[in-house]
Amino acid sequence: MTTWKVARLGKTCARSGRPLPPDAPIVAALFGVAEEVSDDKVRGTGLERKDFLIEGATEDELKKAVEGAYCVWRTKTPSANPAQQHRLDLGLARELLERLRAEGDPTRAPVLWTLAMLLIRKRQLQLVAERGEELELRWPKEETTFRVANVVVPEAEQEGLQQELGRLFAF
Repeated sequence: MTTWKVARLGKTCARSGRPLPPDAPIVAALFGVAEEVSDDKVRGTGLERKDFLIEGATEDELKKAVEGAYCVWRTKTPSANPAQQHRLDLGLARELLERLRAEGDPTRAPVLWTLAMLLIRKRQLQLVAERGEELELRWPKEETTFRVANVVVPEAEQEGLQQELGRLFAF
């Protein structure tokens, strides 16, 4: 198995060289690096992280900057005051997931799937099985299971989904 080490957030924008201010929206990208050697001594398996300020850059400039990246995501730099950093309210996330399940609205399937993945990652929800187009899940310490559609969120919808979840959780 190959082990990759990915650097934390940089101090400057990889495109402009400007310092990354607190609470600034950024685009982070991982690029393959041939020179780097991973823990298992396999050449060409290294990844280099580059962070790009969204402020002052056009969408075309950002697309060009991340061209050829292994993966890309949008995030924010940490707050200057750690006490002001937003935390995911796990109780609210669980309640929202339950409400969305009860509604059964197929247009909300991407939000429902994303909440399920967040709760699985935070060990607040357990993945029992993945059966084609459905995930079978259960809450810890509960016997009953439930199903959620296993959807693929198109890249064009990811930004809208991120904004909707940010609005719901006040990120």
